Amino acid sequence: MTEPALKPDAVQDALGDLGTVETVRWNRVKVSTKIEKVREAILRAQSLLACDHVVQISAVDNGKSFELIYHLTGPHRMVIALAIDIPRDKPEVPTTSDILPPAGIYERQIHDLLGIVFRGHPDLRRIILNEDWPANEFPLRKDWKMDPNKFYGGVPPEVK
Repeated sequence: MTEPALKPDAVQDALGDLGTVETVRWNRVKVSTKIEKVREAILRAQSLLACDHVVQISAVDNGKSFELIYHLTGPHRMVIALAIDIPRDKPEVPTTSDILPPAGIYERQIHDLLGIVFRGHPDLRRIILNEDWPANEFPLRKDWKMDPNKFYGGVPPEVK
């Protein structure tokens, strides 16, 4: 196992004032922050920690809120996970596609499946669900149930 050149203490120094820093594994650090601080955290990770690559952006509906995690890395191979909680009653977060261009495609996927709105995103069109999918229905939300009276795309039911 190769030790990453970036140490958790450097992450604490760079991002510690933006939230809670936790070393998850020898090469993974999780930073829990607030919605309004996530852009600042990404900018600092890019400039101070050489995180020049987004591995993925993941999101989950935990029933009480949505958890959104930006997984960043760089030549040091340390993965920094920037986690935010988004309230269910207002699922909005500013886009990061302008400062982290690959984030745009992940944000479209998350919007499509969970309905999280990325304010300022240039194009939140559907990308995973088909065009016939009903508006405002998000299949990865825990409270979503398929309505048998709605058409969700695919092969239309036969007319009797």
